[in-house]
Parts: sequence; C-alpha cells; structure tokens
Amino acid sequence: MCTAISFTSRQQHRFLGRTMDFPLRSTPWQQGYLPIDYHWQSLPKFNSFTNDYAILGGMREINGHYLIGDGLNSAGLWVAELYFPGPQLYYDHPQAHCLNLSPQDMIGWLLGMHASVAEIAAELDSVALNGVIWHDHDIVHPFHWLLNDDTGTYLIEPTQYHLTLQALPLGVLTNSPRYAKQRQKLTSYLGIDPKASDAEVMMAIRSSKAPLPSQRTPTSRFINAAVSLWQSSPFDDSDQEAFRLSSKILKQVEMNQLPGHDVYTHYREIVDAHAQTSYFYDLTTRQKLVHRLPDLMARFYQPSLFKS
Repeated sequence: MCTAISFTSRQQHRFLGRTMDFPLRSTPWQQGYLPIDYHWQSLPKFNSFTNDYAILGGMREINGHYLIGDGLNSAGLWVAELYFPGPQLYYDHPQAHCLNLSPQDMIGWLLGMHASVAEIAAELDSVALNGVIWHDHDIVHPFHWLLNDDTGTYLIEPTQYHLTLQALPLGVLTNSPRYAKQRQKLTSYLGIDPKASDAEVMMAIRSSKAPLPSQRTPTSRFINAAVSLWQSSPFDDSDQEAFRLSSKILKQVEMNQLPGHDVYTHYREIVDAHAQTSYFYDLTTRQKLVHRLPDLMARFYQPSLFKS
C-alpha cells in the first residue's frame, strides 16, 4: 500500500513525503492539526496523554479519536505509519510495568511526546504493542513506522516484542515484506551482492540502466522509489528542485482506484521540515492544501481538520 521517502537537500533542509494507500473507510483522510496540550486516551484504556508538541499531517477523525497517518511535530520530528501485514508481533494482553499501546496509537505517542529520535530511543524499551481493535476497525491493523529528524531516517518494525530502532540511510519504506527483505530484492534488481553496504547500493543505483518496475506491489514501489530518489541525486538539488523531485517520485508510485481493487491512493503529501510546511494533495477531490505548523499554532487551540 503506502510509500514513504525522506532525503536532505543541498541546503541541508529535510524533505519528507508519502502516499496514503488504503481501502475506503467510514471517514476520509484529511490534512489535520493537533495542538499542544491535546489530551487523548490510548487503547488499551490504561493510559492517557497530553501532547507536548503540536502535530500537522494526514489524519482521520473517528468519534472524537484521531488516527494519524503521518505528521510533523513542532520540534521537527516526522513520523509516518505504513501498513505491515504478516510479520508483525503484538502482545495479546497488556503487560505489567509497560506502556501498553495499540498499533494505531503508537504514532500519536511518538509525535505527541517526543522532540527527537534520541528521546524515543531512550523510552522505546517501555512500550508494549497490544493487538487490540481500534475504534472503527474490525481487525487488528498492522503497522511499521518511518521516523526522521535532523540526525537521519529510522525504522521501527515490530517483528519481535522488544521494539528497536534501526537506521534507514536509503530513506525509503513501503509495506511488507520486512525492510531487510525489501533491501535484498533491491540488490537483486541491481545485480549486486545482498551484503553490499548502503553506500555501495547507492552507487549501484546511480549507474543502473535497468527499467523501473511499475507493478502495484510493495517491492515494485520500493525499488521504483529508491532508484528514482538516488538517481536524481537530491543532495545536489536546490529546495525547489527537491520539492519537484518528491512530487515526481510519489506520483510514480500512486495507486489508481481500479475495478476489483479496494486499495488506492487517498492522498499524497510532501513536507518541508525546515519551513514546517505540509503540502497535502487530496486525490479524491483533486485539491491541494498548504499549511505551516507555526501559523496553525498561532490560530488554533483545538484539533482541526481542513477540507480541500
């Protein structure tokens, strides 16, 4: 389903983007804002939180509860959740002496309570992900998470009960299989050793003449996004070119609404972390929304969803 990318421009400004590919649900995905001091309760209902940071990103509201697909917080941390069916591992009941969260609430905790990846790393040992059904779902939906701050891009992939962070220098994530398998398939596409370093993978990408895959599968989109990103040499581009690159890559991996397929792209979003600006493209209405987080913090003191 979803595809996410992250990279840094020549001016050392961070650009982040994602497509939201998902079946139609009871409420639409919209660009949304959650203020500092926003109070919410997690599932299981043992913990409540009051956000230390404001959040701007793609969201859905279900009976007063906000499901965050991705967001930039007021400290500059960006997180996106992507669908991860199959290899995920959750507890089937709350764990004593742990912070018990549902997979859907994990991103709210990451963005609402943390200023950096380092802060998350210091607390991640305390988290126990519980396989509970969220407010408008009929199954336990699986996720993994892409995180980015000034130190780089990282991944939390719940393939074991004990959660860990791993660096993600390629800056690309899609869905299952797990990242290590996706990277292995990328090296196979490039015709290089699966144990090649990330620097060697990037070098092979830049010299590759192989045609880009165009299937709807996660692996096809992972290879497409990684090759397009690193062949374009974003580190040599201006911010304006970096923005255009983000848009081009995400358009290449959009999933059209086709007969017989219930999964399609609902929105495409590009975030300029330096400018704290979200460019949100609603593919259902074909409208664009642009908001700066500092402007919203000055105007809104309650959660808000913006219509295109």
